Amino acid sequence: MKRLRRTQLLGLGVMALMLGLVAAPTAQAAPGQVAAAPAADECSGSWDGKTYWAKSPSGSNGGGYARTYWNASTKHNCAKFWSSPYDGLASNITLYLFGDGGDYAADPPPEHPANYHYYAGPVYTWFDATNECIRLSGSLTRGGVKYTLNTPKIRC
Repeated sequence: MKRLRRTQLLGLGVMALMLGLVAAPTAQAAPGQVAAAPAADECSGSWDGKTYWAKSPSGSNGGGYARTYWNASTKHNCAKFWSSPYDGLASNITLYLFGDGGDYAADPPPEHPANYHYYAGPVYTWFDATNECIRLSGSLTRGGVKYTLNTPKIRC
């Protein structure tokens, strides 16, 4: 395999950014702080101001976080799960959004798995979710550690 020089790699990176093939990372937060989340692509509505952290096997926060949104006009919830920091070093990010009745949405869908490195979602309730609780579940791997996301009922 031919080795690329640093200048060639830089040129390829600039070209990819210009063509919109690579998402530019957001500013990093200080350790222990959450940076402003990237735009919640396609999640419209109001964020409840809460951040739901994925937990390491020892129970500490880290690796990634989720946020939920409610759109009163469409009567749907939406959720996204981001790698933290948003640097593309996480892998296998998955997100499930469950409704009270057992209905759920997943990203990536189980029948079409993908290896996400930045975020999973948006996922939506497909039914009128007025006065319905939701909960989130998911996972990601970062630095060889698997972080899991499991929320209690939220947005009730």
